[in-house]
Amino acid sequence: MKKYIIGIAIGLSLMSACKQKKTPNQAPEDLFTQKEQIEKQIDSLHNVLMKINEALGNKREKDIPSIKARVIKPQKFVHYLELQGNVDTDGNVLVKPEAMGQIKRIYKNEGDKVRKGETLMLLDDSSIRSQIAEVQTQYELAKTSYERQKRLWEQKIGSEMNYLQAKTQKESLEKKLKTLNIQLDKMRVKAPISGSLDELMLKEGEMAAPQLPVARIINLTKVYTEADVSEKYLPQIKKGTPVVIDFPEINKQIASTVSYVGNFIHPTNRTFKIRVNIFNPEEELKPNLTGHLKIKDLEKDGVIVIPLALLQEDRQGNNFVFVLVPTKDEGVYEVKKRLVETGPYYKDRVWIKSGLKEGDLLALEGARGLSEGDLVKIEQSETSGTSMEENPETEKKEKETGFHIVKPGENLYGIHKQYGVSVEDLKKWNHLTSNEIKEGQKLLVKSAGNK
Repeated sequence: MKKYIIGIAIGLSLMSACKQKKTPNQAPEDLFTQKEQIEKQIDSLHNVLMKINEALGNKREKDIPSIKARVIKPQKFVHYLELQGNVDTDGNVLVKPEAMGQIKRIYKNEGDKVRKGETLMLLDDSSIRSQIAEVQTQYELAKTSYERQKRLWEQKIGSEMNYLQAKTQKESLEKKLKTLNIQLDKMRVKAPISGSLDELMLKEGEMAAPQLPVARIINLTKVYTEADVSEKYLPQIKKGTPVVIDFPEINKQIASTVSYVGNFIHPTNRTFKIRVNIFNPEEELKPNLTGHLKIKDLEKDGVIVIPLALLQEDRQGNNFVFVLVPTKDEGVYEVKKRLVETGPYYKDRVWIKSGLKEGDLLALEGARGLSEGDLVKIEQSETSGTSMEENPETEKKEKETGFHIVKPGENLYGIHKQYGVSVEDLKKWNHLTSNEIKEGQKLLVKSAGNK
């Protein structure tokens, strides 16, 4: 740079010297010679100026940072209501005996498949069998006596009273015998439903009683999950509303519909109950397994949607983003602050109701370090037009339950919006002394008391 400046100074000195030597009495040949020399000096200085301008331009160009940007295009915004529920089944039955007695024999083992009405175990029935044998003998005698009295009465021999007494004795013993056989049948503990024998609670030789369960049978062919929903979602959730249930522990997702909507709003937490029936032929879903329900409660097409991490908040509490406006220099853009009105957000996307329009150039990576009026170049331009609607059959689990991995450009404000927890709590849970976070950092976003 110094060399260029010295060159300019020398050129100006030569021009000044030439002007001082020029007089009206000089010959035309001398004037042409001087003109030729001055033109050469002008050309030389022009070349020097071009080099200086080129050097200054290169320096300025190197000072302009490059960032990624996105051309805004309307797309679909889908919002899901996320709930948590537990799997249950009507086929979870505790088996209780109908009579008291010592367990004489167990016919089934834990894990065996059983049919409704099949005998699981036998209680000691020797006492009842003895009573049945005794009554059976009495019955046979009463039956014979009755038949004789009946024949005599039909022949008009004997008294009617003897006939009626024989008939009553026979019928009484018939009923008693029937009752004893019913009691004998109750000494067999039978399966009330078809399913799998999940648990045996007593062993052979132990005493069983009607008030104590002796086994558990579970049928998992049809299960359901229930969840409590805030009363504000009553207009959106009806019987038949589509729902996706994610079971992260077994890496499985199931699409179903709401089977039942409760008619009672709990006065304490202002929620109502919903139930989703699930067909479970492979019996992968077990009672009390936790499921995450996602119910689509909002869908808007042709709206502006941006990453939540790009949304910032100024000191007055206004939401804004940075957009890029072309300057007169080719490839150079000026950063402009644009106030926006936000709608609902879901995961890492937010619906922008006003403030942005189709074709606006949105600053992406590197936007957090910008200020209004900065000049930037675009490293890479994307088109924001990918649909936000999720495919429940192919959606992958993106993060661990209760934790969040910081993505490029994210800050504590965006994470606070995404999870509905305060910035102060995020800092306290993660022992942060400032609002600075780094890409790839693992943050606790749900405390033990906020799950």
